[in-house]
This record gives sequence, structure tokens and C-alpha cells, in this order.
Amino acid sequence: MRSNSKPVLELEIYLIRHGESLGNIGYSGRTDLTLREGCDPLLSARGEIQAKAAGEYLKGMEFDAFYSSALFRAVQTASFIKANQHDCAEKPLNILPLLTETEIPPEYGGASLEELRGICPEAVLADGVDGTKPLVCFNAFEDEKGLFERAEKAVEYLRARYKNGEKIAVVSHAAFMTFFVFYIMGYRGKVPLYDINFKNTSFTRILFYKEGTNPYGDTVFDFINSTPHFEYIKD
Repeated sequence: MRSNSKPVLELEIYLIRHGESLGNIGYSGRTDLTLREGCDPLLSARGEIQAKAAGEYLKGMEFDAFYSSALFRAVQTASFIKANQHDCAEKPLNILPLLTETEIPPEYGGASLEELRGICPEAVLADGVDGTKPLVCFNAFEDEKGLFERAEKAVEYLRARYKNGEKIAVVSHAAFMTFFVFYIMGYRGKVPLYDINFKNTSFTRILFYKEGTNPYGDTVFDFINSTPHFEYIKD
């Protein structure tokens, strides 16, 4: 039975997909890609425009914390979003390997923290991340069960650290975001027979309430895959 008390918001997540990458547009048909280019592409010119527009749209949000995978396209996107916050230099970009996209092969060792700081000087290892290990999750052979387990770890990692109504920006990747969202929705071992098809730089707002205090549920999706900033992008 739920309480009649006022809902107590513990955590607000803005889950954001990275901007369009060179990988998304196929490198203009190139067939001589390096391992890094194939696994860890940079943003395309349009992707940078999308990320800048997202940052401009979110500039008044006053995020309490920023998280990103260690893949270049996510760090670039997070950097553009962070740059629009009034205290951007004071808050770090927390690099969390759990947010890595799916299908990263073990052969790719990932970028170093120093390389990521070349994109975002405020990049740091998230609390508990082992800096002696690669900053990506190797998951080329990860099945759905394993991806749901990783999504659970990512969600619980954030939930354990924020319980006082904080608002955080989390930049990740379309495929992994699907497991992240479906895990929160209650799916565990197998994805449903539909997909969200997250758009580049789309926003998904997830509200976590203290158990039993919100009549509409302990977890609420305010919106999913929203792109209001696209209105300001000229083709």
C-alpha cells in the first residue's frame, strides 16, 4: 500500500544518445578503416551540430553530475553539453565503462584517460573505476542476458550514489541504452519484440522516487527518445 505523503524524488536521469558519428554514416564508403575508426568513431560534422544544439537546449538544466562511456563520440557529445552549463569547469565528466556500446571486440583496447581529456579536460574516472584496466567493456560475444546484467549494474551504480533529488546527464549509445531502459521497465532476460530506435542526441528522462511515495510508481519515464532541439538545426 502506497503512502499518501508527498512524492520524494531521489534521482532524475537524462539519458542521452551521442551525436551522429562517422560510423553512423559509414565513413563515406571507405573500406580501409583502422580498428579504432571502426570501434570508436568520432562525431561527424552533423553530429557536432546535434551535440551543440543539445547542449544549448539543456543549458538551463543545472545538472549535478555528468557521466559518459569512454568512447570518443560519447565523450565529445558530453563535452558539448557540459560546455553550456554555467559551472561547466567545476564539475567533472565521469567516465563509466559500464555505459560502453555493445559489440566492442576484445582487440580494441579503448582510449586512454589522457586522450579523453584531450576532448574534455574535466574527464575523470568515475568512482570505483580501475584505471589500470581498459576503459571499455569488451562485449563482442555478450548475449542478451549479459547485457541486461550490465544494464542492471549501470542503473544500480547510479542509484546507489544519488538519492537526494540530483539531476544527472548520462551519455551513452543506442543499443546499450535499449537494455538500460528495458531493464528499468522490468525486462530482464530477453528484450521485447519492439525497439525504441534512439535518435542521435535524443533525451530520455527517468525519475526515481523513494519507494512508495509516488502514486504513479517508484519509477516514471517522463519522455523517451525526445529531440526538441532538432527544431533549431538547419539542414
